[in-house]
Amino acid sequence: MVKYSEEIKIRGHYTDLQGRLIVKSLCDLFNDVANGQTLLLGFDVPTLNAQGLTWMLHKLHIIVNRMPEQEEIVTLETWPSGIDRLFALRDFSMFSGKGDLLIRATSEWMVIDINRRRPVRLPACVTENAASCVDVVREIPFELDTKNMPEEYENSRCFTATYDNIDFNKHVTQATYVRWVTNSLSYVFLKEHGLRELEIVYEHEVLPDSRVNAENHVTEDDGKVKVYHRVRNEAGDKTHCFAVSTWEKNLD
Repeated sequence: MVKYSEEIKIRGHYTDLQGRLIVKSLCDLFNDVANGQTLLLGFDVPTLNAQGLTWMLHKLHIIVNRMPEQEEIVTLETWPSGIDRLFALRDFSMFSGKGDLLIRATSEWMVIDINRRRPVRLPACVTENAASCVDVVREIPFELDTKNMPEEYENSRCFTATYDNIDFNKHVTQATYVRWVTNSLSYVFLKEHGLRELEIVYEHEVLPDSRVNAENHVTEDDGKVKVYHRVRNEAGDKTHCFAVSTWEKNLD
């Protein structure tokens, strides 16, 4: 298993008003280290683009033990963690300076034809690098069943896909979806709760200047709050993503 790691200082613009890493910033950091490793392994975005291909995220599952704080120095590592049909799997771990495991995540990626916007077979360089992971036990499963989501969502906020939301694929970044999902919750809720888990499934891309509605349905059981999310287009006839997040009340 080939692992790649970077030491990262949690800058102020990565954090919220309480000085804790924002989950959108966490997703940006995931992308940064993944890009660093794919460049070394030869299946980075520019290399794939030259073949008329690109990467596109399909699923992401994050488990948070503790969000790092402003000025904290952490180590973020990543590695190709397997192949599942047309999907390449990639895992992440973040550690504190003392070596404590802060965050774990797993992700599922497609390689798509840029012009047709359709998945293709994974290039040989990708499958070869994942070969060493065939017998590795995956600690974080994908659990979100998009067919078993609520029909009713009591809260909604509208967002527009602005220029700084758009990535190299000319559509909204995966981290922006996460920002919309969490920012559909109220200021008071986010101030009083800490994220413990988030799983998201990306269904359809969002193009520049599109308007979307980020909806949520909040449930509570035994002090833990579970929130169901979906992001739909303005007309309400297309779902761009589904997500489920788990939160705990802040102790401080």
